[in-house]
Amino acid sequence: MKLSFKDGRQGKIHIYVDDVYTLTVDDTFWFSEKWHKVNEINDEELADLTLSVNSRRAFLKGAELLSRRAHGKAELVRKLMQKYPRECAEQAADKLEKLGLINDGEFADMLAQELYTHRKYGVSRVKQELLRRGIDRALAEEAAERLDKDDLNRIILLLQTKYRNNLGDEKGIIRTKNSLLRLGYSYSDIRAAFESIENESF
Repeated sequence: MKLSFKDGRQGKIHIYVDDVYTLTVDDTFWFSEKWHKVNEINDEELADLTLSVNSRRAFLKGAELLSRRAHGKAELVRKLMQKYPRECAEQAADKLEKLGLINDGEFADMLAQELYTHRKYGVSRVKQELLRRGIDRALAEEAAERLDKDDLNRIILLLQTKYRNNLGDEKGIIRTKNSLLRLGYSYSDIRAAFESIENESF
């Protein structure tokens, strides 16, 4: 099969097989690879070229996503797989990791602090969320352990502010306790916080 290409706008290269448009890629990639010197291509080589192009696209998309906010490696792979094959997504994530643009340890610490400080999650919920994002269990546990944990006083503060208007009747109290449990606080800390609030009211 005949392989040819044409220059496009904004640094794009349009690839043709037997004069039929097939793929588009950036010129940096195209001229750094062997393909721009090839005039003939077979089915196996076309599959390799397509894989290389999709890996490049996944890499560029991954870099774009990372420019917006930090991601864990597994989370980034999942996002890239929405548009690209798994192999391409994993290759892109591996390359971005080697470039230092992905660091699961740093991401776990940053996300744990965000969840604990701003979303008011308890430590156990922080761990669950890190695992859900694809962070390795050991890294998730280490990140949670590094938090400045003071769950009891955090619950007391939440009862005095966010949940203050819920404490006037039994139904409101039950809803508040269930909400705190969902945030990842232990039942013993929740009970102790309610006892502290009750003692202060006398």
